[in-house]
Amino acid sequence: MKKAVLFFVLSSFSMFSQDVKDIIAKETCECSTKLDLSTMSSDDLELNFGLCMLESYNNHIDEFSESEKLDFENSTQMEKFGEQIALKMLTFCPDVILKLGEGYGDDESETSTDLSIEGTFNATSTTGSFFTISIKESNGKLTNLVLLDNFDNSYLIVDKVIKKNEAVNVTYYEVELFDMKLNRFVTTKIITNITKK
Repeated sequence: MKKAVLFFVLSSFSMFSQDVKDIIAKETCECSTKLDLSTMSSDDLELNFGLCMLESYNNHIDEFSESEKLDFENSTQMEKFGEQIALKMLTFCPDVILKLGEGYGDDESETSTDLSIEGTFNATSTTGSFFTISIKESNGKLTNLVLLDNFDNSYLIVDKVIKKNEAVNVTYYEVELFDMKLNRFVTTKIITNITKK
């Protein structure tokens, strides 16, 4: 009897989790359909897809058990979760998933287009789901950059190794991200590396 009850409880949790993932898949589809698929590169689409998915996940995070909650530093777990949501999205918006698949197999590197700025480390902040740093350039201009991807020196920011007013060099690339609040695409600077001078 106890085994039957335990099985029922575990099955209920599993079914509940599946329902939440279905909701996240639907919401990710709804968010992704606001993107202009015809003009967007597969890399930009993949980035925006990830942001749509994470926004939905954050809205439903309390519906996951502690063991199922995502560890954002665990790339294997994040990739598996993304694949699960993408598979469910095939039912709701196959065109988005097909567009996402177009970029796989392309080995062309975009690193040559990375830009860079020099200045002093000013501050960190959290804007919505984004972790942002600001750099004060020599002309006094403040430039905001988003920490979105993990890279070798990301610990300098995450572990607060770099202090305010320290001289730094930051490389980044620009991408058009869809801002749900503004309901339009916004040019966003994504950090690819940071070094102390």
